[in-house]
Amino acid sequence: MSVKFDARMREWREQIDANLKKTIELSAYPADFREVLDYAVFPGGKRLRPILFLEWHSLFAPPGQAALDFACGLELMHCFSLIHDDMPCIDNDDMRRGKPTVHKKYGEGKALLAGDALLDMAYNCMMNACFAAGNGNPFYFYRLCGENGIIHGEYLDVYGKCRSIEDLISMYKKKTGAIIECACAVGYLFAQKFDVKSILPVTWLENGKPLIEYIEGMTDDERTNVKLIGGALRFGESFGIAFQLYDDLSEYVAGEKSDGTTVMDYIDLDEAKKLLNHYLNGAISVLDSGYNGNTEYLRELTEKFVIV
Repeated sequence: MSVKFDARMREWREQIDANLKKTIELSAYPADFREVLDYAVFPGGKRLRPILFLEWHSLFAPPGQAALDFACGLELMHCFSLIHDDMPCIDNDDMRRGKPTVHKKYGEGKALLAGDALLDMAYNCMMNACFAAGNGNPFYFYRLCGENGIIHGEYLDVYGKCRSIEDLISMYKKKTGAIIECACAVGYLFAQKFDVKSILPVTWLENGKPLIEYIEGMTDDERTNVKLIGGALRFGESFGIAFQLYDDLSEYVAGEKSDGTTVMDYIDLDEAKKLLNHYLNGAISVLDSGYNGNTEYLRELTEKFVIV
């Protein structure tokens, strides 16, 4: 990775962490409960989801405070999912990011409530950010985190029976991919005064997939913008699946035991590498679709997950 790329990622993480810290500190929760929330959110991991949001936003315009708030909402939603995922009734994990999981440190009751609180804070961050930006369009996308996304995906992971690699990829699209799709598409859309709902059918909004064909009454600019937003969704979907496959492969190569089903239960290492690189290449190909901004950092970020 280039020095320029590393510096940019570090700058994003510093801004994200400062904003997350302020969000928790300004909440009305008691000090002892804010301590639990702080423990769950810091120190952070890659901050991948908010960084993707900010990078896609940068293709259209420099992110302001409202965009940073929305990006942090995505990270809070991710942190909520980690707390609940680690609990004894789900994966029963003892460690997360090199330290005891929230329920191990503070007990199951506080961990459950902390997850609930972070999810609520996430939606508040996103809602307030949309109002501040004068743009309600992103609300049509973050439904990807519910029945069409992360919560549904977690249910399938724990209680669904994956019978094939196709089932596994479908689950990954929801559990990992949906919130990443949201980060990319909303990041690109956030700064634009573009009324998506007026020109797209409700079925597209509900399914979270773009309708690229000509829609009667759409101007050339609107049609182009729909294609670019659709590209952001396709990038997010491919990147999200690749990210989970990378996690599976890294765990396997390191000799770590998996908590659940992984791609290695269906195909061998060479096939898994090819599948990972297929999705990474799919994400990178989107960046050649006519975006006017600098896609250099998105390319480098994607290439970080290549396994030779």
